[in-house]
Amino acid sequence: MVSTEQYEQMKAATVAEVALSYPQAITIFNKYNLDYCCHGSINFTKACRQSALDPELVWEEIQQAPATQKSSNQLNFRKWTSTMLIDFIVQHHHEYIRDSIPKIRELLDKITSVHGDTNPELLGVQSDFEELAEELLNHLPKEEEILFPAIKRIEGTESAVTDNVIMPSSLRVPMRIMEDEHERAGELIMSIRKKTDNYTVPSYGCPTYQLAYIMLQEFDNDLIQHIHIENNILFPRIKNESEN
Repeated sequence: MVSTEQYEQMKAATVAEVALSYPQAITIFNKYNLDYCCHGSINFTKACRQSALDPELVWEEIQQAPATQKSSNQLNFRKWTSTMLIDFIVQHHHEYIRDSIPKIRELLDKITSVHGDTNPELLGVQSDFEELAEELLNHLPKEEEILFPAIKRIEGTESAVTDNVIMPSSLRVPMRIMEDEHERAGELIMSIRKKTDNYTVPSYGCPTYQLAYIMLQEFDNDLIQHIHIENNILFPRIKNESEN
């Protein structure tokens, strides 16, 4: 039973705020396909109802889940400096994306050539992943070469090439562009989840089929954390600095 105080907290919170306040919520959000990164600004209650979920039941599940119920990579990123976050994003997430895309492309090529006639949804999965891959490979350099160095200069951890001073307010438009691109990436991930029935391999699926879906799910998990760190932690921090 949700107390009056918890009920008021639940009504006021966004999905992203719940994810940040209760790390165990991320596992539950993933289970119910509740988007806490690309559309994390949506009110928690509204997001649940849009997904035909009872917000009070989901809230109770979050509250009852042990606080230690979190994956090993669910670190307390809010305590990290912006430079630490950026270095982690580039070294962990960006490198993972660049390494994984060719491997997943090869696996999807193989299973669509063998199973595409009988499983036409695979062609849709392949098409979605190809668009996602192109989106991301065009997206990463914008962050690495433009946005992230600018944020580091604001934090004072990267030497300025010129005497121009970068103000946090000047990064609002670039961050908005990155958020728009994150949103499209999130839409493609949701489409892939739907087409694969949340990465459920058919009973007759060969080892290549199984490996393709395992790697797709890992890619999904990594990308969602990646976007979560930027949309819900790094970018809001810079926006807040621009208002002070």
